[in-house]
Amino acid sequence: MKIFITGANGFVGTHLCLKLLEHGHTVYGLVRTPSKMSFAHPQFIIVKGDLNSFELPLDIDACIHTAGLVHSFDENDFFQVNANATAALIDILKNHFKINPLKPFKFILLSSLAAAGPSLKGQIKDEMEIDFPVSAYGRSKKLAEELLKTNAPKEWLCSIIRPPMVIGPGDPAILDIFKMVQSGLVLLPGTDSLSKQYSFVCVFDLVKTIIYVVESDNEVFIYSAYDSVIIFKQLIEEIKKQLKKTWIIYIPTPLFIIKFLSFLLKIVHKIIPHQLRLTPDKIFELKAQAWTCSSKKSQSLLGQTYQFDLPKTIQITLADYQKRHWL
Repeated sequence: MKIFITGANGFVGTHLCLKLLEHGHTVYGLVRTPSKMSFAHPQFIIVKGDLNSFELPLDIDACIHTAGLVHSFDENDFFQVNANATAALIDILKNHFKINPLKPFKFILLSSLAAAGPSLKGQIKDEMEIDFPVSAYGRSKKLAEELLKTNAPKEWLCSIIRPPMVIGPGDPAILDIFKMVQSGLVLLPGTDSLSKQYSFVCVFDLVKTIIYVVESDNEVFIYSAYDSVIIFKQLIEEIKKQLKKTWIIYIPTPLFIIKFLSFLLKIVHKIIPHQLRLTPDKIFELKAQAWTCSSKKSQSLLGQTYQFDLPKTIQITLADYQKRHWL
């Protein structure tokens, strides 16, 4: 297949492109700045541009939309990048295939558990539950899903995949947790954060889900997650174990202090732009007691087995960080 990937230079996009190339597909990757590509492959074809402007050959078979904005101090940015740009991408592709229509063209949207919202502690969300996103990020991803359903031509096969927390080699987000554990001082967002429940998926298992979907002839709406829920303390303790740390000190910090700090950083950001993941919007997600989802549908519908449990996922992530000299 000839497959167009947005966010090709991102965390998930990089792993996805390389695995699709291994499967023998022709991969076109949308890249804003080719000089900043994180990988090189002789068969990888760079498409320079952004979601509003790019040029493609007329005979691609599928688009996998992984590009998105996760952190921003301006809530409008989430809707501009995650929702409006998704609509623009769909419109460009619709006009593109008026010239040489392919049936069925496949469009796969990589969404997020944030579009569904948190779950109640002790319960696990499935695809049948009503969505209640609590953050601007989550609402923007939910809107992107709705725009895909309403704007895509009926001839397309459109699928939506919602991962929870994604962990794996090259992940810049969980690197912050590794660094805290390595330092021995772990700042906890809230006084009860160690017992909060999370689903997670290793990036390799998520890529497998995406490839199952793009290579199938069915539309799907699924979560992609390892089939055991963890608590935050398990994540910290596993990182501690693999870093061979003999001690760590937990520093519980009330959420109102974290919230104040995020707004302070927002003010500083206006003066000195910087990349930080602690933004006011994330406070709404940190308040939740559980972010969990079921993988049963992906297992039954796609026949997928999730091979990377937490220890194995942390092991390969740590090895990658050390190889990159990030730790």
